[in-house]
Amino acid sequence: MIIPLKEIAQLSIEQLNPPTPDFSMVPGVKIKKRIKLKLKDIHIDDADGNTARYHGTDPAAVESLEKSLSNGWDSTEYLPCVRELPKGSSYHFELAYAFNRCEAFDNLYGEDFEMWFDVIECDDSALYDVRLIENEGLPKSTNKEIDIKNTIMQKIKDGYLTANEDEVTDYIDRVCVFRTKQSKDNIVKLVKEAANINDKFIEYSESKAKRWVKNHSKIKYKFGGELVNNIHTFLCKQGSAYRTYHRMIRRHLETGKKCQVIFHVGRPTPKMTVNEKRKATMDNWNEGINNLKSLGCDTSFMTVAGFIPQVKEVDQWHSLIK
Repeated sequence: MIIPLKEIAQLSIEQLNPPTPDFSMVPGVKIKKRIKLKLKDIHIDDADGNTARYHGTDPAAVESLEKSLSNGWDSTEYLPCVRELPKGSSYHFELAYAFNRCEAFDNLYGEDFEMWFDVIECDDSALYDVRLIENEGLPKSTNKEIDIKNTIMQKIKDGYLTANEDEVTDYIDRVCVFRTKQSKDNIVKLVKEAANINDKFIEYSESKAKRWVKNHSKIKYKFGGELVNNIHTFLCKQGSAYRTYHRMIRRHLETGKKCQVIFHVGRPTPKMTVNEKRKATMDNWNEGINNLKSLGCDTSFMTVAGFIPQVKEVDQWHSLIK
């Protein structure tokens, strides 16, 4: 149904009956309510807030929208969306998405124009994702690859995403569901160049370590203290050995069985190579073992299985580094 824009504020939300966008792929996001707001009551920051658009609003797209919206609002479209700002802010709401549409509203009817808005509840990291997903679902203003790259760089800068090829790839797969593989690969390449990602070194989370086991390892390891060849097996990142001692001791007391640890290290730096990080990890582990022995503890049930391979074209990928 096409509704004249000037009549929208006179309709109830039940009469308008807009569709609800689906952001279920982003944890912790929900549409909280629908409210009527005037444009002048919303903080609209196209320069920094429009993170899904590398160059901000597009004048050509806005002009096209003005022509379309002057004929009325299509009730099958998603509403524009705002997010509540903290108490004490100059505005109660900030624009979450629909920057082009709100600029078109303003050009057509001025800042007193009143419109229905979805109110979204999410943190800053999720807001980046929401903006990308919403644009991916609107063919009239589909994200350009550089827009998505810009959002990912913002998330990396803000600490919401790691500068890691696999993590970036997983993120793109999650939020750009309908994009072609070629386009996704192009975006990964843009991010790798911008973030200076060295894709010859692999960093691990537990889920990625499980993927290595599934796809490459001769031995099908399980982590978290599960039994592998009758030995409780734990995954441990460099610097977290003290937690692993505790877990091993607790599991050994429960079952009487031996325990082993598999290590992985952080990205090498100009001051510390991968091998130096592995050596430092072993030195730290052995120091802890010797301290426990000095206290009279039996540590014979605790062993090191090795390190997960992390350096492409150097490490053998089917087995642990001993």
